[in-house]
Amino acid sequence: MTAEAYRCAYCEKEMRSGDEVFGLGVKLREELEYPGAIGRTTTVHLPVEGREIECMAAADASQAKAEGWDLIFMVCSEECGAALKALLEAEEGLFEKIM
Repeated sequence: MTAEAYRCAYCEKEMRSGDEVFGLGVKLREELEYPGAIGRTTTVHLPVEGREIECMAAADASQAKAEGWDLIFMVCSEECGAALKALLEAEEGLFEKIM
């Protein structure tokens, strides 16, 4: 990912800086963690239904972390957000909460 172009976590459509984007936050189950992401924001890949889905691990001091989110998925539309949420909800045992 570069600072100029991002991809929707669900449909992988390219999104440019300044485009309207939507976020989907998840709280990981307590025993799951990303030790390489602690204390900073980084890109991680989650295997969900055989897919690699890009997301950001919330930094310890971030607003997202303060609100209880561990990972943030960026999507291009509310429709992609709803479809991604359904996909993530189908993966039992990974997430404590999806918003």
